[in-house]
Amino acid sequence: MVQVQVTPDCGNAPRKQVLRDYSIAVAEHNTEVLLSTVADDVEWEIVGQQAVRGKADVATALDTAVGRQVVTLHVDSIITHGNEGAVSSRMIFRGGGELRCCDVYKFSGHSKAAKIKRITSYWIEE
Repeated sequence: MVQVQVTPDCGNAPRKQVLRDYSIAVAEHNTEVLLSTVADDVEWEIVGQQAVRGKADVATALDTAVGRQVVTLHVDSIITHGNEGAVSSRMIFRGGGELRCCDVYKFSGHSKAAKIKRITSYWIEE
């Protein structure tokens, strides 16, 4: 199980919870939760590495993108406004290594039930 460290917030921004849950799902390789937060035609680009479209391809790409076991996820910041958001985080791997992440999100609409439509990930391995 991944140890998750998240800065508490006011709890008044439902999209922050969605992005928090998505980030944890990525670190835990939890495709069920991950797929529940994204639109059917989701697009995910890890800049300089890969770009995929659709739920099935996103689920498959997850194993390639985060191939090692994450022991700790530090969610440093979650920012949302309108139908957009961003998460700054760090994944610490078993056996050493760290992945610094900045993920930028676009939701499918402005409603509270809107799913994640596009993810652009800027990841740097340290």
